[in-house]
Amino acid sequence: MKPAAAALLLALTLAGCGSTSEPSSEATATTEPTPSATTEAPKGVTVEIEIANGEVLPLDEKVDVKVGEPITLHVVSDAVEEIHVHSDPEHEYEVAAGDDKTFTFTIETPGQVAVEAHHLDVTVVELVARP
Repeated sequence: MKPAAAALLLALTLAGCGSTSEPSSEATATTEPTPSATTEAPKGVTVEIEIANGEVLPLDEKVDVKVGEPITLHVVSDAVEEIHVHSDPEHEYEVAAGDDKTFTFTIETPGQVAVEAHHLDVTVVELVARP
């Protein structure tokens, strides 16, 4: 990951994501990194998602997470897509062609949560949230 992307990822992880089911425009906000932003790794789980040539990676992968732990989706896409996180509350993230975006949220209830690429109609990952 490029240093600038890592710094943005950390800033977004620290800022968090609203708990709304509306598409989040906050995830694209840019902030000046603090001196520690370039030296500390973000806490929580990061899922790298690549959408290219009509396919998505990973595909139907299971990822273990802890309830309340920050989960970051780093999405690089060559096409317009919607990423849906089927948690309670649900999260929907808009991705444009050429985007390199990060989205951070938490899961507050134990169980399995599907993360889907809506237009491609595939499950990217199944988040297995444990207490």
